[in-house]
Amino acid sequence: MLIIVTDDQRIGSFAVMPQTRRYFFGGGTNFKQAFVTTPLCCPSRSSIFSGLYAHNHGVVNNGPGLAENLDQHLLIQHYLHRAGYRTGLFGKYLNKWKTTQAPPNFDDYSFFSKGEPYYRGHWNHNGHLVSPHAYSTTYVRQLGERFLRSAEDHDAQPWFLYLATAAPHGPSTPEKKYRNAPVPYWKGEPAVFEKNRSDKPPYVRQDHAGIVRGRHVRRRQLRSLRSVDDLVGSVMRLLQQLGERNTLVFFISDNGVTWGDHGLRGKIVPYTPSIEVPMMMRWPGHVAAGRTDRQLVANIDIAPTIMDATHLTPDHPMDGRSLLHPLHRKSILTEYTLMPKYNVPTWASIRTKTSQYIEDYNRAGTKVRFREYYNLKTDPYQLTNLLADGNPSNDPNVKALSRRLAQERTCAGGDCP
Repeated sequence: MLIIVTDDQRIGSFAVMPQTRRYFFGGGTNFKQAFVTTPLCCPSRSSIFSGLYAHNHGVVNNGPGLAENLDQHLLIQHYLHRAGYRTGLFGKYLNKWKTTQAPPNFDDYSFFSKGEPYYRGHWNHNGHLVSPHAYSTTYVRQLGERFLRSAEDHDAQPWFLYLATAAPHGPSTPEKKYRNAPVPYWKGEPAVFEKNRSDKPPYVRQDHAGIVRGRHVRRRQLRSLRSVDDLVGSVMRLLQQLGERNTLVFFISDNGVTWGDHGLRGKIVPYTPSIEVPMMMRWPGHVAAGRTDRQLVANIDIAPTIMDATHLTPDHPMDGRSLLHPLHRKSILTEYTLMPKYNVPTWASIRTKTSQYIEDYNRAGTKVRFREYYNLKTDPYQLTNLLADGNPSNDPNVKALSRRLAQERTCAGGDCP
């Protein structure tokens, strides 16, 4: 069982990752409508581990103390470890997790939890603080491969491996050999050149990133992703050499990132570049190879899929659903809770294949301050908020949507979308 998680990788970044495309696009199923339920590192990773929305696992943002309050008994590594799996974690764990504190339920680990150390970062390696000389993605690959070779020596024992790179999160430092590597030209998308943002909330109108910044961020991200591609290729080849061809493997990013879309920089916003992520699944003999799946899926679906595949039953109801069966999901809830260091307010949204309804709230998260609605069929880049276009004839039933969103913000288990 293997999960590979990148950091801040958005859709449209695979041109420099031919090995990843080969193993996952060609050898697995590519989910074309995959989302993270909260577009921020710590909540998203907690959702991957738990199969829960942030409002249920409690890690609602990257704030101090939240990661350490996460109930470790709700996580897949707990269930797998309890079932006798050998478990390994290498790379990024959870923001603000103390580097001196071991991550529970992992037999073998080496992690950083603060900053994005591409070279000479501070890591906790099985209880010892180290500062490896190797480039961080290479270091993660080496430790992951060592774990797999060690697991082969105990072939009767099943294993679970979690590899999480710093790349391509800023500063997106490329490996030295890729420092000046060519990247495909990017002409930008319509949202990058959006001139009239008067229909967007105040925090959007206050930012002024554009194509120049977007190209700069994209260029550095793609160069750092070349090393991630090397990791994927090397680890997948090793699995084949070890006779582990039928391993269930996931590839996902913890959130997307804007490249100047709507004038924005970063993430934590409700728009497509922030919440939509690459997500693939490979399991020869069980999951179709070379298939594109257009179901609405999310990071909360990984944990239930693993529980389904291993025939384990969680002690708590998960909000996500197993990807080994048709989901028939009509919508996804996405949510974010205010962090004081950022000016993005608390928000929540209902996302379907054809529309997105968004509410921004006051600091308490109880009163709606701004609403947005986008027809994704006619406006995939979310340029026109139909609730602010001066044409009431195209407005949806906002009262019904708001009531529904209020219910979903507190949903649990089978009541969740």
